[in-house]
Amino acid sequence: MTGQGVVFLHGAGARGEVWQLQALAFPRAAIPDLPGRDGSEVPQTVAGHIGALRPYLDRAAVVVGHSLGGAVALQYALEEPSRLRGIVLVATGARLRVRPEWLEGLRSDYAATTADIVAHFFAPQAAERLRQKSLEVMRRLPPEVTRADFLAADGFDVRDRLGGVLPPALVLCGTQDEMTPPRYSEFLHAHLPRAELVLIEGAGHMVMLEQPRAVNEALQRFLGRLEGASLAAGAGALDAGG
Repeated sequence: MTGQGVVFLHGAGARGEVWQLQALAFPRAAIPDLPGRDGSEVPQTVAGHIGALRPYLDRAAVVVGHSLGGAVALQYALEEPSRLRGIVLVATGARLRVRPEWLEGLRSDYAATTADIVAHFFAPQAAERLRQKSLEVMRRLPPEVTRADFLAADGFDVRDRLGGVLPPALVLCGTQDEMTPPRYSEFLHAHLPRAELVLIEGAGHMVMLEQPRAVNEALQRFLGRLEGASLAAGAGALDAGG
């Protein structure tokens, strides 16, 4: 699997580089930055992100989204139910809420608030270099971009619409995720029509950086099953027409 037709979407306060260890495994995947990183207007809703990302999303067969990116994947699957072959929801939820003190702090004390947020990103045993790198990335972003990201996440809630997500879904979460705890992923698994759940032991919210091999293997299995299903469906159509 090279990642052809796959789009990776990062979460709030980050950039596409969080998928660097997936880019090696899926070299043909698209890994855009969410809007605002290039000086463009920053959406404050998930729907606004979809509008800005349509050049990527409308060419995607599978969308892999982390946290806020997972919300975008869910929303897009609801808006375009027949377009996608699958979605992968990494450390995300049907409803995302952000601490009010973080939303205020991102405006009033960016340095202290970003340090507090990143402190909740990783499992205790995660390498310190991962924490420092995530903090550096977040602090390079303009405060208004990071705050808009978290506002979009805070306003997201599709709990009563999950039955309308038609593509198969892989739901993936670290067992030590403090930002979007495993119960968020368990809710997705229970309410999405065609979902499987993979919990990765000992990983936190940045599971793709903390346990890249486990994440990549789960992605490879899921994409392989989608490919197999597509081939089987094509063979069935040929038989029916023959």
